[in-house]
Amino acid sequence: MRGRLTVGTMLAALLTNLALAGCGTALPAEVDQKLTDDWVKVADVKGWVPEAGVCLGVVSRDTGRYTDAVVDCAKSHYGEVVHVGEFKGLTTSPGPKDNAAALAECDKEAATYLGRAWSLARLEMTLAVPTPTAWDGGARWFRCDLAEVSSVFDERDWVQRTGSLKGDVPAALLVGCTHSQDKGETIVKMPEVACGKAHNSEFVGAYRASLSTAYPKSDRQWNVIHDKCQDLAAKFLGVSASSASRIGVISSPNSAESWAAGDHMVRCAIFFYDGKTMKKSAKGTKGKGVPGW
Repeated sequence: MRGRLTVGTMLAALLTNLALAGCGTALPAEVDQKLTDDWVKVADVKGWVPEAGVCLGVVSRDTGRYTDAVVDCAKSHYGEVVHVGEFKGLTTSPGPKDNAAALAECDKEAATYLGRAWSLARLEMTLAVPTPTAWDGGARWFRCDLAEVSSVFDERDWVQRTGSLKGDVPAALLVGCTHSQDKGETIVKMPEVACGKAHNSEFVGAYRASLSTAYPKSDRQWNVIHDKCQDLAAKFLGVSASSASRIGVISSPNSAESWAAGDHMVRCAIFFYDGKTMKKSAKGTKGKGVPGW
């Protein structure tokens, strides 16, 4: 979009110069009288592209604007741009498949930027794409924004923070043990607690479901999601997948709206039934001391 504005400004300047020159009897000899032969084509003008490694003073959103406030990471901010990529070869606005591919790139680059997978922490990834006007003007970038949230299982309120996440995710942000409150087969609340305190659930990891995976509504669809979480639980505990089937899992997919747009992130936790609790992490225990094992 800025490229087109630049061309427009250039045109106004050239027309002004021509009008002034027309006041004389003739144009100077060095003027070739061909107004457009040296103009840069609109398609060749590069518009604004965001930068990685900067922090944003606004809440992350899925549409990126060049007016988004960039602030010093040492000061209070909401999001941090961990990567900027490009939708190559697209002529129409990105769809779910394009968004999913971009998010996979965001995950990979974020891991390099942070030094670990972002999904292990109390962070949320937002894929920001150009505004429709900027897209029509030729912008094809996408921006990967990470922001701290109050919880990854309960209401995800944005949290203002100070300091860059680059190469150093604070231990306090890593998701660990939780104490879940269930109502039937539905978890209604899942606040984090210190693993040394009594708890009945623990975060074991996250994954992105394939684009062909339906948003879970039926038991069959939920089982597809649960099976993947069961695999993560097995790796977390240090046991075989078949052994891990004896323990409960909690699967927490993104919202139906995000899912439809291509964001198939699922967070997983183990769950101890019948009010049972433990006072340490279950990681690497091979099931020893884990309630219900």
